[in-house]
Amino acid sequence: MKKSNQKDIFHVHTYRCRHAANVADEMYVKKAIELGAVSITFTDHAPFPGNPFGNRMDIQQLPEYLQSFNSLKEKYQNVIEVKTGLEIEYLPGFQYYYECLKKSGQLDVMMIGQHFYEYADNSYNFSLPREELQKKEAGGLCKAVMAGMKTGLFQVIAHPDRMFRYCGSWDKGMEQMSEELIKTALKYDITLEQNLSSMKTADYYRHEFWDLVPVSSKTRIGIDAHEVNQLEEIEEYY
Repeated sequence: MKKSNQKDIFHVHTYRCRHAANVADEMYVKKAIELGAVSITFTDHAPFPGNPFGNRMDIQQLPEYLQSFNSLKEKYQNVIEVKTGLEIEYLPGFQYYYECLKKSGQLDVMMIGQHFYEYADNSYNFSLPREELQKKEAGGLCKAVMAGMKTGLFQVIAHPDRMFRYCGSWDKGMEQMSEELIKTALKYDITLEQNLSSMKTADYYRHEFWDLVPVSSKTRIGIDAHEVNQLEEIEEYY
């Protein structure tokens, strides 16, 4: 795991995602300053037009989300760098939406966080029976992430190894998928996130995946914080 001499707090959620602490955005910034961080990057779960998915902000909240961090950037510009981002699934049916987000110029980071994927008929894998969903998840997520990387719209892949959470023991198929994903990330100059939250759950963090990542690849630590005190977890890596 690569380390830095400067604390860079990355992957922070806000109350808008509906499964994080109900605290003001500024509380995270103040905590990051207390910890001596040089930057903090917010990547809350992105909304989609029409609000078709749960566990994320509504599309109507997006302007306020962006404005909140524009204000915090200005307020703390001489103290800490505040960056605005979104964690979002790559779904081909929303290609135009991603392009609009990118062209808006209001985001410092667009990060793929692939929690589900889309079929050709515009349905989604979470509608499958649980056993079938678990059996097919890794392959479907891997294909979706690689398709997203090839668009050139994203800079980071969140917890790429989490796609193997239901796969059990490491095998050749998992290795081949990993190698293809890593190779694609390297080709398109995309950063792979080593997720601290994944490390706390069995089979969410796969050291076998990270052992395949070459030194030439871009990687970074992500806290995946959903409450203020979780920012303290970055301490042991600096």
